[in-house]
Amino acid sequence: MISAFQSCKFGYSMELMEEQVNKVNRSQAGKRYSDKQAAINRHAGAIKKDIPNRNPFFVKFECGALNDDGYWNYEHLVLQLEDCVDVVKCPYPKYDFLFHFDHSCGHNNQREDELNIENMSKSYGGKQKSLWPTLIKEE
Repeated sequence: MISAFQSCKFGYSMELMEEQVNKVNRSQAGKRYSDKQAAINRHAGAIKKDIPNRNPFFVKFECGALNDDGYWNYEHLVLQLEDCVDVVKCPYPKYDFLFHFDHSCGHNNQREDELNIENMSKSYGGKQKSLWPTLIKEE
């Protein structure tokens, strides 16, 4: 199976020269993934590892493998996406990027502190883990 991102400029890949890979790795040294728990579950730690001389836009995996890596899930996707963003931000730091993707199994999982309609009530209070700033406007 394949998890791939396609772009108008790069197609299904972005050929990375060794110096580009080194630049990305230097810029990400010591930084953490945004979804810390996904990184811990997939990479055994939240600190970003060097991007090897490969293409993060195109990842092959064996579907149905006996280990958990044979099923592409939210954790795999969110880490692949962040690696892709790191790669494109290096040569294009002033641009904003928009990624569109269809990843249906991602609907069942989300960040631990993400707002979730199932955990919300219509009144004040509730059991949300993190407080989020709210502005209530009266008409």
